[in-house]
Formats: sequence, structure tokens, C-alpha cells
Amino acid sequence: DGDDIHVRVTLPFSTFVLGGQIEVPTVEGNLKVKLRKGTPGGTMMRLRGKGASHLGGRRKGDQYIKFQVMVPQKLTKEQKKVVERMKRKEL
Repeated sequence: DGDDIHVRVTLPFSTFVLGGQIEVPTVEGNLKVKLRKGTPGGTMMRLRGKGASHLGGRRKGDQYIKFQVMVPQKLTKEQKKVVERMKRKEL
């Protein structure tokens, strides 16, 4: 989008709940960023100056990262029990 770069990063549910340091791709290589615990899926993060270089200038655009939740296709019996316990506590 002009000098700005938009990236989607898919992470496991546990990372959104517990938070942590993750690596995200940029044009200059991977960059470590901190995701706060309790971050909602769909959250966007702006990395100033990590976008594309502006033609004819030294200014760089920004990089926007949209975090998506990875939903597993198959669960073990133990994982399913944990999710069911979580669901009961949400009610």
C-alpha cells in the first residue's frame, strides 16, 4: 500500500492468551516483537520505518502486522478436554 507493507501472522491461541515474544518477517529480516497477554485476534501492530523505501528519498513506510488465531483442525483427547473445560468456565 504505497510505502507501507501489510502482513498477516497466524499464531496459536495460547500465544494470544499468555503473550510472549514472537518473530515477524520484515523486508530487513525477522524482527522480535512482544505480544501482550490477552491480545485479541485481529489485532494490528504498526512497525514504524519497517516498510518499503520511498522512491527518490530516504524515508521508509511502515509495516502493519495483523495477528490471526490459528485454529487446529485436529485435537488430541487431552486438548479437547482442556478446551471443553475452558468452554464450561466461559458460561
